[in-house]
Amino acid sequence: MSTTTLMIFLSILLLILIPLLLSYLVFPAEEVAKNIPKKKTTPPVISKDKPLSFEEISDIFTHSQSTPDVLKEAIEQLIKHHGKIHAKLGDIPHPDYKRYLALIINLCKNPQADKDIIISLDQKLRVKNPRYGLEIDEAVNKGISARGF
Repeated sequence: MSTTTLMIFLSILLLILIPLLLSYLVFPAEEVAKNIPKKKTTPPVISKDKPLSFEEISDIFTHSQSTPDVLKEAIEQLIKHHGKIHAKLGDIPHPDYKRYLALIINLCKNPQADKDIIISLDQKLRVKNPRYGLEIDEAVNKGISARGF
């Protein structure tokens, strides 16, 4: 490659990259920020008429303003309606277990969840899923570690 060809090639690259860089600096990702859903300011309400979905239970566990009574009721609904984790694939947890892992960690990180609530979820999930005992224990330990104690 001759020096002239190399200089022309670099000039073309600069002509392409400079407008892209300027557009990035002038127009930051405003559209991306607008499309992100905002967190709810109030926790979901538990109705006795219909069971909570897994996502609603997750929202309750994640929301820092959920009262201990609401957390306990959400645990009861979780165990009653979504308590059974799919069977392991050999020694490997089912891919659906990741949802439960996130759920356990979110409950442990919730400032309204005390040790009795966390132990209650731990014990009830273990009873329903005895083959996942070690994984549930690890999830609780991760959640408590993430809490910062």
